[in-house]
Amino acid sequence: MLTTKTNELIKEACVETEKQIDNAIKHKANQIELCSHLDFGGYTPSDDLIQYALDRQIKIFMMIRNRPDYSTNWWNTIKLKRIIKKYTQTDVCGFVFGFLKKNKIDKKAIKQLLKVTKGKETIFHMAFDELENPNEGLDLLAKLGVTRILTKGAKQGPAINNLKQLKALKIYANNRIQLIVGGSVNDHNYQKIASATGIKYFHGRKLAFDI
Repeated sequence: MLTTKTNELIKEACVETEKQIDNAIKHKANQIELCSHLDFGGYTPSDDLIQYALDRQIKIFMMIRNRPDYSTNWWNTIKLKRIIKKYTQTDVCGFVFGFLKKNKIDKKAIKQLLKVTKGKETIFHMAFDELENPNEGLDLLAKLGVTRILTKGAKQGPAINNLKQLKALKIYANNRIQLIVGGSVNDHNYQKIASATGIKYFHGRKLAFDI
């Protein structure tokens, strides 16, 4: 499995096919976020695709989502918990999810999923950028023990246009929770974002593809 140095900038390739997994490895991605249906924001990948990625020994963070919005209900949460339980027994490194209720974090749903992650890393996805109060949301996620937050720094625009907001969020986080920057991040702009914000984790569909 690929490893990283403490001060290294981490590149996470967002992928949904076997070819994209192989390309991410070829271009030295540190890890992948494995999804299906990226055109809809990313859903839980198939068992076959997960196994393909596991066989290639790259760090895998797995999307846990099965509906087009960021809401959930009791039965849907139960189904997502079953998926997580299944893959805590594998080398999947962590799970990516996020639920909102009236533009605030659905604390109850997040707590339910965290109960079954069994020490795996957890990432609150870009639903974070829909929050009315991002600082309040960050406080809650840090308190709950979520590992990282995926964000582009604002509701609108690519991350490269939101450098001031990302830097402010990094300062506010104060090492309580890690940030990973997404939103049109690619091999040509992630270093500029890192320099301007101090953030070391980056995520994108065009990241680690050498384009």
